[in-house]
Amino acid sequence: MKFLVEVNARGFLVDELMRLGHDVAPVAEKDPRMPDDDILRWAVSEQRIIVTTDHDFEEMIWRAGKADCGVLRLENLPRAARGILLDDVLQHHSQDLASGAIVIAQSRKIRIRRPFHGRAGIEE
Repeated sequence: MKFLVEVNARGFLVDELMRLGHDVAPVAEKDPRMPDDDILRWAVSEQRIIVTTDHDFEEMIWRAGKADCGVLRLENLPRAARGILLDDVLQHHSQDLASGAIVIAQSRKIRIRRPFHGRAGIEE
């Protein structure tokens, strides 16, 4: 899969995704101060899934109706716990991510919001 890793999720996640064989573009290498609108446009232009730890992209997509290719929001956990959560998401929700869903991964729950009739979501 192709990922665009936002500045707040860089470092370990970039390395881990690359180790797993994914195509990863870290925002920090291009412009660490890049505005979220530009990050979203970049992700769409290259058909990348945004990896982040904050909810800004969900707001832009669901409330403002911005186009996207999927988002993986990981809870901001210690490195080891975030690695386990990432592995769990990739093992069980890769199809959701590939289909453009927003996957919200927390230590106790994973929620999936899928595009539905003009981007209204369905949660699991």
